[in-house]
Amino acid sequence: MTKQEKEKLLKDFQCDYNRSLEENFAQTLSENEEARLFFINENQAFTDGKNIIVDPASDELYADRKALVDTEKYLKWNPCVSDDAWMALRMITRAQTIHECLHLLYTTFPPEASRDPRCDTRNKRKAMAMISNIIEDAYIEAVGSSVYDNLGTYLRFGRVSRLFLTHESEGTADRVFKRKNTDKDKKDNKDPVSDGETIIEYLDYMATMLLYPMVKQSEPNETIKCYVEQTKQLFMDGSSASSPDARYRCSQEIFERILPIIPKDDEVELPDDTKLLGGTKTHLSDASTLGQVDRKGKTQEVHTRLFTELDGTAKETEEDNELLVKLVEKWSDEREEAYLIISYSGHEETFTGSKYDCSVMHKDIRINQIHPKINMNLKKAYQNIRAHYQININSYNGRFAQLLKARVPGREDGYMFGSGIASRQLGDIKKRYWYRNILGVEVPELAIMLLIDGSGSMEGARRNAAIHSSIILHEVLKKQGIEHVIVEHRANYQEPEIDVNILVDFNARDEQKYNLMQIAADGNSRDALALFWAERYMNQNSHCDNKLLIVISDGLPAHNYDEYYPPVSTKDTANAVTKITNRGTNIIAVALNDGDEDFDCYEALKSIYPNLISCDDLSRLTGQLLSVISKQLS
Repeated sequence: MTKQEKEKLLKDFQCDYNRSLEENFAQTLSENEEARLFFINENQAFTDGKNIIVDPASDELYADRKALVDTEKYLKWNPCVSDDAWMALRMITRAQTIHECLHLLYTTFPPEASRDPRCDTRNKRKAMAMISNIIEDAYIEAVGSSVYDNLGTYLRFGRVSRLFLTHESEGTADRVFKRKNTDKDKKDNKDPVSDGETIIEYLDYMATMLLYPMVKQSEPNETIKCYVEQTKQLFMDGSSASSPDARYRCSQEIFERILPIIPKDDEVELPDDTKLLGGTKTHLSDASTLGQVDRKGKTQEVHTRLFTELDGTAKETEEDNELLVKLVEKWSDEREEAYLIISYSGHEETFTGSKYDCSVMHKDIRINQIHPKINMNLKKAYQNIRAHYQININSYNGRFAQLLKARVPGREDGYMFGSGIASRQLGDIKKRYWYRNILGVEVPELAIMLLIDGSGSMEGARRNAAIHSSIILHEVLKKQGIEHVIVEHRANYQEPEIDVNILVDFNARDEQKYNLMQIAADGNSRDALALFWAERYMNQNSHCDNKLLIVISDGLPAHNYDEYYPPVSTKDTANAVTKITNRGTNIIAVALNDGDEDFDCYEALKSIYPNLISCDDLSRLTGQLLSVISKQLS
């Protein structure tokens, strides 16, 4: 794979669609709807107790086919990630996400070292973080294996794959305790790493023992042997302790016993991440985020470790091929969805008023029919609004369930007794020739278009009310299976054109709903032409005979281009409404009559729309829209 191919693949993978999928997974696993997940390319993954940071491209493992093949062989997997770099990225990312989610659940934030009086120097804080890192990582991987179904698959991959990297990485402690080449060193002619070698060697040895038990280590060097013997059982006990307090007490006792080999601050550098452990940033005493809140880790008993039993004896490597087949199928579908979104740039078609049987004054006006590019960056804003109104959405869904679903008569055959005999079943030797009358459930046919005035006068509270109401309306109608399309329209000031932005289309992709956040307020309005467009669009894209066009407006139509102003625009739009209604499309307008003392929108629009509702309170707009639909159905 060339450098350009790797860069493109990584850019495509790190699209917001994939990030959102991973974030949704993280929110579910961490039991925290507020958890946010971000992609970075800095060779580290960590959590600060609030946010989760993952690096799909860590050590370029996704492009390291030899390492992936070796990992699959060790884990007894059928090839699933080594032949497909996209699948490798998914597996790497998911393994990191799971690891950090388990920290969110079971690790205390901020780290205890930040409040521990023992850690009165930078290197002591670093040493305590490293000790705690080893113990916490081993513990949360034990929890993943003991408590959760299938999580061990990802955790084993994440741990084992580090052993097979083609490009060797520095050891656990190697990047943490780097000797500073100070003037004092030069004067004393000291080896620039000698003062830090002992702590480096010790922490690497203990991390390998606990996290990589499959690696056969030689006897510890004499310089660390006594420390290994004194602390080995503490590491084992700490990594299986059920409470974060008990684990940290083990870390403290280990810390006390290795104090003699912790170097002074002026002797070492203190990088914030490591390779063998996958980053110490989760455990650093100074890791913090704006708005971070304290989190106490949950208590949980464990009954096994990731690769061994609790007593350290080896356990058989599990085969996860059945799960992997399902994962590859699921991730293949998600990849297809991701590329559909990545490649979808929106599209636009242009017509002129001459295509419609409207007034001659519109014949040369262009109609720009726009399907906007889906902007996944708007997802969080959409979710926030939906969450804010979730109680309202649930309430409307409950009330609409009976209105939107009609009970219809039906018949079921094949009974031993019932309401009557089905003659075609008389030959049944078991005498199952009776039928029963039943009531079925059927969604009545109805196609709805919400046509929103996007002119400049809609700015502020009116625009916000339109956004919120559109989101609630979409969520309710989608849940009830009612065909609908949501469109914003405006005329472009001095240009002979109008824009119609199809924000949510009939049978839309789910991600289209984020376009509702793009409702804006700008330009003029040319309602008559927009209405003729709406009628044809509904006829061409919906097979329902019962069509309802709901218009949201805050004033009379006016277009600067050809001085299309009242009373001409008023009369022209009224004629359009009459003509369209007579052809079978029901039109109901909602006048945003929200307290403007200089203009009575309801009174002005009465001359255009025979079926008109006044919205005097924007907070009631959603309820009024849904009331219009319920009356139409009843």
